[in-house]
Amino acid sequence: MRFQRKILVVAMACALPWMSANAQSAADLKKEIETLKAQLQMLTQKVEAMGTQAGGSELVQQVNRLEQKQDLAADEQEKSGFKGLKINGTIEAAFSYDDLGRSHNFSATSGSGLDEMGMIQITKESQDGEGIDWTLRLLPGNTTSIVHEASISIPVNKENRIIGGLIPDFQGYEFVFSNANPLLGSQLISHNALFDLAGPTSYAGIGMAHTFANGMYGLKWVVGNIDSGNDTDATNPAVSNQAVKTLGFAARGDWFINEFAYVGLSLAHGSVNRNFDIMAIDGGYTHGDWAFNGQLSSGMQRNAAANGEDAAWTGVSGLVSYRVVPRLQLLARADFISNRKNGGGTYVYNGSSGSASLPGDPVATGLGIGPELDADGLAIDPNVGANLTRLTFGTNYQINANTQWKTEYRVDQSSGYNFLDSDGVTYKKSKTGFATSLVLSF
Repeated sequence: MRFQRKILVVAMACALPWMSANAQSAADLKKEIETLKAQLQMLTQKVEAMGTQAGGSELVQQVNRLEQKQDLAADEQEKSGFKGLKINGTIEAAFSYDDLGRSHNFSATSGSGLDEMGMIQITKESQDGEGIDWTLRLLPGNTTSIVHEASISIPVNKENRIIGGLIPDFQGYEFVFSNANPLLGSQLISHNALFDLAGPTSYAGIGMAHTFANGMYGLKWVVGNIDSGNDTDATNPAVSNQAVKTLGFAARGDWFINEFAYVGLSLAHGSVNRNFDIMAIDGGYTHGDWAFNGQLSSGMQRNAAANGEDAAWTGVSGLVSYRVVPRLQLLARADFISNRKNGGGTYVYNGSSGSASLPGDPVATGLGIGPELDADGLAIDPNVGANLTRLTFGTNYQINANTQWKTEYRVDQSSGYNFLDSDGVTYKKSKTGFATSLVLSF
């Protein structure tokens, strides 16, 4: 009723200037004002009378009943365990083709290379409001493991949390999955060479996450097993020996310089089974239509080179994007891995079809690494590895808030003839590929 009263007052007030413009004298103006006052008083009395009618009382009762139903629904949600539960996910339907394999591949596994048909993520806050969170991320259709993350996060205080469970690797600037929201996922369809070849995949252990200076700095670390699926028998690398797991330590520190820029430093150390040390620094700057990301990584792994000695590698990756119009984004990425020592070898993970980082494997694997080969597929020098360069160009078109269409053209160049053609005979120094995908997120 107060709202209706205000409308009447505003309406009458707006009429005053128009009526005064037609007044012939001060006496006429005074008479018009008195008439308006009388009309306003009469209308106000009518509005107040409406509030005392039975309909007003019924309306109040209806509102009270709705409030009670809402309270009961909230109580039922809390009792059933759905309070604080969130479900989201991503599906990427992709097509890919390369000039070596000559296969036209339509599937949902052509994107990030993790053999997933999609991703679904379930997060949950504690029932009692203590802030204990857990995350379960599933990859339906993954041939290795359907579980990508199963972690908990328990607050100790405002700045510190205990973390544990199965935790994805946190090196580098790229995300694991694509997402229709470019701020939550990888920009291009494929990953950079450092993501694919030069770092761990996941950790199973326990650690802590810390924030400092009101979130300006961040640190997290984990102690546990690193990529147990990669553990092999030390005397025969071709035999899986996951009973002897690699024990390791991984950490990442971030400096959020301002709302546009950040720098992160990460490291991983493994021992007991596989012995390795990896360090990476990455950063990003986003302002207006431009975005830049970069990463520098270096690592070594004991007895993991092609000649049986220690493998060592250094790599760099850079990504630049420009938003031509609000919906269309152009992207370019360049990667380089220096891999000359002891016949080549890197950490090698995430969908690699061969084991080029293991001793006695001088065969081209499609990755462009390993011993540097000649045109006949023979090692020029078993102690010299091939370097790898990747150039990738792509576009992102935002169809709507939940859907993104991507295209990508990529060239992989090796310093040797380390790519085997589909005929099984011809060795080449490069391969080119094209891919396009639709990313739907919910």
